[in-house]
Amino acid sequence: MPTAHIYPLSRLVYAGPASWEQLLKSIEEGSSYAFSYYLPMREAVVQFCQSRGQRRNQIVQVMNSRARTGGGLGRANRPRDNMNAFEAFETEFFPSIKRFRRSFLREKQAGCEFEGLVLQGAPHFEADDAGDRRRNVFLHAAKWDPDDLAAYLELLGIIVSESYGGDPRSLWVMDLRAGEEIKWRSSARARRRCRDAARLYVRLVNAMGND
Repeated sequence: MPTAHIYPLSRLVYAGPASWEQLLKSIEEGSSYAFSYYLPMREAVVQFCQSRGQRRNQIVQVMNSRARTGGGLGRANRPRDNMNAFEAFETEFFPSIKRFRRSFLREKQAGCEFEGLVLQGAPHFEADDAGDRRRNVFLHAAKWDPDDLAAYLELLGIIVSESYGGDPRSLWVMDLRAGEEIKWRSSARARRRCRDAARLYVRLVNAMGND
């Protein structure tokens, strides 16, 4: 069964035909520069939560060092962008975390089946909020098209439900650019578009396999 990470797959949901070739290549490669750009910040946030806000300076120092390594577009801005996102989390969201539970950043993912595909992806970590509600946290730091974000969250909600046994409504989408929570709800329109994109991707993979 074909496998696809939900980041590039979500870009197919509302993409026009001209964009499919590039996006399909991203799925086939199984990796994305967009994923790695803010990885130092995500790792720092998890460590900061695990330490209950202790060792901040050490954690930030390691984050900045990791952000300076690696190539790709925007490399010069990467330390600044990661630092800005970390500070937004620290100021706006960390005070609302009552208990850190577990990180999903390094966890091996079994994936879940969706319309003939195995979806890969995960929230960034699990925590209890100030109201003692268990939440699956997504650290949203990059600037995404609203439709792409809606598709990504729809697919992530499926994974939360199928792979982690959670309620998709437990998603805690932290917008680290705006410093506020994105109130996400599953959408019938987005779910339908996700199904259509997944089915078309499977058809394309099967057709290529039969050549």
